[in-house]
Amino acid sequence: MTLPSLRTILIILGILAALGLALFVRGCSGSETRVKLANGQGAAATESARDTVLTIGNQTAAEGHIDDITKENEHEIRAAPGANAPVDPAARDAGLRALCKRASYRSDPKCLQFAAPR
Repeated sequence: MTLPSLRTILIILGILAALGLALFVRGCSGSETRVKLANGQGAAATESARDTVLTIGNQTAAEGHIDDITKENEHEIRAAPGANAPVDPAARDAGLRALCKRASYRSDPKCLQFAAPR
């Protein structure tokens, strides 16, 4: 072999080695990126699930508190002096109309008689 052809072969081998190394590094970097991305997505999913559980727990606690207040109010009303006294129908209807304006009572069957026609 002549010196120029050996030099050419060494240059080609050097280029191939550099190209192989570059591809290897790029492949490792891509794998590393995919692993980081998968870990990030897993962490995000876990955080989202935790937030959902906390939100549901908070909502349940709030609803329980509202139920407690409702029971307490009902007890106070029924225990008040005159709670068994007859109520004028006009006063009763006015009270129902006032309650039926609230979103939480609108679908109650007693409120349907006061609903605006559609």
